[in-house]
Amino acid sequence: MAEQFDVVVVGARVAGSPMATLLARRGVKVAVLEQTVFPQPTLSSNVLQADSLAFLDRLGVLGRIQDTKAQFMTRSDTRLNDFRFTADFPSFDGYVGGAACIRRVVLDPILAEEAAAAGADLRMGTKVTGLLEERGRVSGVRFVRNGVESRIRARLVVGADGRESTVARLRGARRYNVTPNERWYYWTYFEGADLTVTPTFVLHRWEDRHIFAGPADHGLYIVGVSPQSHEKEQFRRDRQRSLMEHVRSCEPVAKVLSEARIAEKIYGILRFDGYFRESSGPGWVLIGDAGHFKDPAAGRGIGDAFRQVERLVPAVLRALRGSDAEIDRATGEFARWRDRHYAPFYGLANDLGRVGPLPAVVPDVVAKLYGDGDIDRFLRLFSHHLSPNEVLTPARVLSATARRLAGPERGGWDFAKDVGTTLRDEARRRWSAFRPVFEPTPARADLPGRRTTTLSEGGMT
Repeated sequence: MAEQFDVVVVGARVAGSPMATLLARRGVKVAVLEQTVFPQPTLSSNVLQADSLAFLDRLGVLGRIQDTKAQFMTRSDTRLNDFRFTADFPSFDGYVGGAACIRRVVLDPILAEEAAAAGADLRMGTKVTGLLEERGRVSGVRFVRNGVESRIRARLVVGADGRESTVARLRGARRYNVTPNERWYYWTYFEGADLTVTPTFVLHRWEDRHIFAGPADHGLYIVGVSPQSHEKEQFRRDRQRSLMEHVRSCEPVAKVLSEARIAEKIYGILRFDGYFRESSGPGWVLIGDAGHFKDPAAGRGIGDAFRQVERLVPAVLRALRGSDAEIDRATGEFARWRDRHYAPFYGLANDLGRVGPLPAVVPDVVAKLYGDGDIDRFLRLFSHHLSPNEVLTPARVLSATARRLAGPERGGWDFAKDVGTTLRDEARRRWSAFRPVFEPTPARADLPGRRTTTLSEGGMT
């Protein structure tokens, strides 16, 4: 006999557990099935922006986050090509901090335990092996736990199970507007960093280099770097030495880490795709990385998951009071909202993740905002309080081009050509939001997709 629930959530990390918590608190009968047993590391920048911290406060777990001794970063030190500035993060209603870094081995158990405390039926070490269907509609899952196969029936199955989503694979959900990565990323944690300075999030993207850094939980300090094209073989041979060369090239990070040492493995993500994925159908929906993933340069995976949860949960609560058709309409509208909302951020992440320097117009526009005392507009991009389309507006782009063409420095026409290329790319992106380009439908539900490769100091994992 299959157990009966209202909702079954596959995956208990930053998308699945918060969704289960919010549903269970409203009396929904929820099961959460997680294949691993926490604590278990996963690929993540581990960065929480201001909106993520505000969400954790609303979720009621901010006290436990603060107990990790993580410093909430209040300032940003940003470099875009040759323009660099420092500024306080802008506040907003519900603001509790500008950014923080919490390792996933710390954050994920906190979120899962909160789901269980809210009344969700949390089952770790549980692998979903199939979906139940009735009259063309998903009606539950088959799973294996402790070697025993069982079934759960539910009105809605939520795939919150990451890039290699089992739910997506079993449904044959196609990816679209796929963008293969151009850069690699490595990151690790240091101990012994100088944490007496103002807690600052460092984001430097110049020439062909990209570094982000900041204080983390339990007195650690995270550093992430992206090798230049000619450095890839050097990183393969000696990751620690290569990473430290990047650390020394970034003045604020080098200063904080002058007496520090590496405390954890060096992790890496070398091969991945950005994508959107078909994310809803009769009886099922995808959230978080299961439905959409973009270049990690933007560091928005956790924040995107939280925002999607807060968008989807109220719609599901309303729909559960009605028919199955109402549930499917609600999840379909959620998927359409997600595509509209994240399309411009997807383009920005792709720009950050390109080989070579940023499009020249970006630092020019940001420098003008800073000079006008309006840098908050740029910093609000970090927490999605503004869209790239509201910051890199046509008027600002044309104004930056005019200043370059009228200025005494050389390169004005090259700048204008670069702007033209950037505008053409943006036009293609906006068009693709309405005319997505799909990958072929997988021939079988068990056909593997392009997999992510990870590294540690111990070798391939």
